[in-house]
This record gives sequence, structure tokens and C-alpha cells, in this order.
Amino acid sequence: MKILAISDVHGNIVALNKVLESVPHDAVIFSGDIVDYGPKPAESLEKIREVSFKLVRGNHDNAAAFNVDCRCSQKMHALSVETRKYTRKVLNDEQLGFLKLLSLTEEFELDGKKFFMVHASRTDPLFQYLKPGETSKEKFVEEFGEVDADFIVYGHTHFPLVLKDLVKGIIINPGSVGQPRDGDPRASCALIDTVSKDVRIVRVPYDIDFVARQIEDAGLPETLISILRQNF
Repeated sequence: MKILAISDVHGNIVALNKVLESVPHDAVIFSGDIVDYGPKPAESLEKIREVSFKLVRGNHDNAAAFNVDCRCSQKMHALSVETRKYTRKVLNDEQLGFLKLLSLTEEFELDGKKFFMVHASRTDPLFQYLKPGETSKEKFVEEFGEVDADFIVYGHTHFPLVLKDLVKGIIINPGSVGQPRDGDPRASCALIDTVSKDVRIVRVPYDIDFVARQIEDAGLPETLISILRQNF
């Protein structure tokens, strides 16, 4: 099977649809943060709910659902607070309830392979950042060394990562579909081959100008447009 691992859509339905259309796959798994920041949280939620075999709650999903602090990076915190008001206004009660009920972790099998999925980390499912270049190998081992899985999928950092031969499973961060922050504005995802155990980070271009117009039409901060274009 070809498993499409995605994360951190953040209300960017245009990027999400482009990834789903452009990357051939047999199943979708989602490691959190459907909403906040982006202009189309309701549409993104419904699409993720439709296509995902398994999904977990991210810190922004949690913040929108329970109207609490997202505890994200200081650089993005003010934007999160501002856009959360819009997100909670756009989502209906049933959609907010759906976010509340999402699991913090998921363990499951696909094509005979074991998966462990979380948004941030095993010991801190919503908030801890395991960012490439800043997180030691020892920390990754501390977090995932005892996980009995072939593939360990997490998100939260908006930076893609594939780590092999460090713990039992391959550690994968697919990066962000809706708001990459690694210097490449294209949507980021990961494609997992359950037979060969090959894992590829895939980048997909999408119409950023169209999303910029959606942000303007929604009355959201123009700073979000600069973030999409990697000019922040």
C-alpha cells in the first residue's frame, strides 16, 4: 500500500485538495492541526474527516475546540489568537465537537505494518516541538525508543523529516500541507510504501495567489499571506 501521511493543514483547503489530487495513494493518515490560521477551516475539517483512515488532534484543533491557548511558538502566537476567533465563528457546534473527541495518539495497522501517530511527541502529544536540527538523536530515542511500530508519524513543527535506524520504526514528519516553514512554500507531505518501507517527502505546488484572496476575503491578517509566500 501507498500511505499518504499529511499534517498541519491549517484551514488551507486549496493546498489540501491539491495534495490529495496530485499524490497517488491507497490511504490517508493525518497527524493533526486541521484548523487555525487559514481561511477555510470548515471545508478542511470536512475533507480531512472524509478521507482519513486515522487522524489525531493537534494543538490548534484543541485550542479551537476548547477555546484555550494553543501554546504555539511566540512568533505565531498572536496570529493564532486572532485567527481562532474566526475559526470558532466559522465552525458549527458539531464540528467543534468532532475536534474535541479526536484522540491524542493512534496505534493501528495498515497492510500488516504497525503505525504510531501523534501530533507533537509521545510524552507531550500536543505541545512539544521535535524540530529537525534542534532536536538531538537522544531526544528522539527518549520519545520513540519504546514505541513498537514500523512507522512513527508526527507533525507540529511544519518541517519535514525522515529518520531511519534510530529506533525500531521509521520516524516521519510529513511537514505542513497548509503552511510550510522550511523555506519551500509548496505543500509538504510524506508517501509511505508499506512493502519496501520506502518513505519519500513529496512537495506539491498549489495556487497561493488564490489562497491569498481567500485570506483577504475572510478579513484575516495579511501577515498570513507573507507566511504562505515564505516572506516572514
